[in-house]
Amino acid sequence: MLTARTFVAAIALGGAAPAAATCADVALVLALDASGSVKDDEYFLQQQGYARAFRSPGVRAALANAGIVDIGAVVFSDSVRDLQIMPMTRLVRGAGADDLARHLETIPRPVRGNTGIGNAIAAATRLLDAPGVCAYRRIINLSGDGPESMAPRKRTAVSTADARLRAEALGITINALAIAREVPDLGEWYRTRLIAGPGAFVMEVESFESFAAAIEIKLLREIRPETLAALQFGH
Repeated sequence: MLTARTFVAAIALGGAAPAAATCADVALVLALDASGSVKDDEYFLQQQGYARAFRSPGVRAALANAGIVDIGAVVFSDSVRDLQIMPMTRLVRGAGADDLARHLETIPRPVRGNTGIGNAIAAATRLLDAPGVCAYRRIINLSGDGPESMAPRKRTAVSTADARLRAEALGITINALAIAREVPDLGEWYRTRLIAGPGAFVMEVESFESFAAAIEIKLLREIRPETLAALQFGH
């Protein structure tokens, strides 16, 4: 059975969301691509992009206005390899965003390989649907530079289609940021085969160098209340 290595350092942020307490306003899992097509410096750009976003005044204000936000992360690569998991961590009115940014900068990179998007979505869904995790809005925020690999897989692999159906059945929204550096129609693949749920959307950039600016906008759309996001972004 596929196992998942937990990024233990994240426990220093406060660990998993408490089982009995208040439901979060938003629960968000970040899914970062570390497959073989992503070079080490490009993986670093993803980490730095998320860290910069959580330090930005705009995202800080959105977190403060949202109230309680639970955030976890999944770093994915080959569909038959272990994923790196950062447990759900609770931010209240934005408190803890600096610690979160520091930990996102240090998530180890797993073994490279094919692009196992299905396993990434399945792992993110398990985080969002775990006992004790309660949120009014649950979102998976996936970024990547390619579609799911079609290479032969072991039985432990979960297809994107199956993972998407599971998330959708649970009312989880899947959004995507397509880094269309080598696959020009990646945004369309994400639209038709990946995103799901209320208000789901795809954003596109042409390179990893554009990732930081795009992911900040994407996080604002996801963290802000839906009515405010709709007014600003037209959705």
